[in-house]
Amino acid sequence: MKIIRDLQEITLNEPLTASIGGFDGIHIGHQKIIENVVRNSIKNNTKSALITFKPLPKVFFSKKNFELISIYQKIDILRKFNLDYLIILRFNAELISMNHIDFIEDLLIQKLNVKSLTVGDDFKFGKDQKGSVSDLVTYSKKGYFSIHIEDKHISDNKRISSSLIREAVLENNFALASKMLGRPYSVSGKITHGDKRGSKIGFPTANIKIEPNVLLSGVYAVSTKINGKKYDGVANIGYKPTFNGENYLFEANIFNFSDDLYGKRLNFEIISKIRETKKFSGIEELKKYINKDINTAKKIFKSNE
Repeated sequence: MKIIRDLQEITLNEPLTASIGGFDGIHIGHQKIIENVVRNSIKNNTKSALITFKPLPKVFFSKKNFELISIYQKIDILRKFNLDYLIILRFNAELISMNHIDFIEDLLIQKLNVKSLTVGDDFKFGKDQKGSVSDLVTYSKKGYFSIHIEDKHISDNKRISSSLIREAVLENNFALASKMLGRPYSVSGKITHGDKRGSKIGFPTANIKIEPNVLLSGVYAVSTKINGKKYDGVANIGYKPTFNGENYLFEANIFNFSDDLYGKRLNFEIISKIRETKKFSGIEELKKYINKDINTAKKIFKSNE
């Protein structure tokens, strides 16, 4: 899968069978779309492509990050689908100011050479989001590309959407979120050096630097795999009010593990939220709560066995 991040210097001569959208989470509905794109690209004798945005338009306008997965996780997941191209459009002032006609003619047709396009029935694009599926249908009828409009995806008589998955995460229903995603809801990143404060008080942590995310804030039961072996743990995600922390962090105390992890990339499954973030009076109260959190997490893991 070739990743294209900058369209300024590229024009694709090969015809594309593509889908365009946010694809936040790459949930099971998205996965069916991607599988169809790859299948149809072979049938059409074209290249397959997924066209998405960084940041997501909704995140850009809200100024708050509520993405289900990072762009790095998205890339890792998409590598499994045998796509020819992942095209990441920079959602910036330039793209926002592009009118919907130019979006179709200059971007989709001229620059990306799209010959078959799949979109959701509510896809909007162009300046002030004036472009809609009906505009794409008009160009399709003129012979520029074929178009397929995706209906909402249903599982167990329930609609699957990134919005519903976000709601499930906020409601601590990670089982439902994972079911709609088709895999455990997780956070991943490279283990970095922290302030060593956890080690000093007897609770060493594996630290990941991640973007602030309004979906995750508090203490969670988590699990990870290290060299093929599963380990449970408890993680603090967010800021550290007890120490006036200004950095948003993921800090996991991994049970029964003490080896060096620095530089390794780990994936942590989020199992359940234990409590909200709390500011403590000092180290002793913090240690008391950490012990309590660990015991709660172990009970959660035992009940899930």
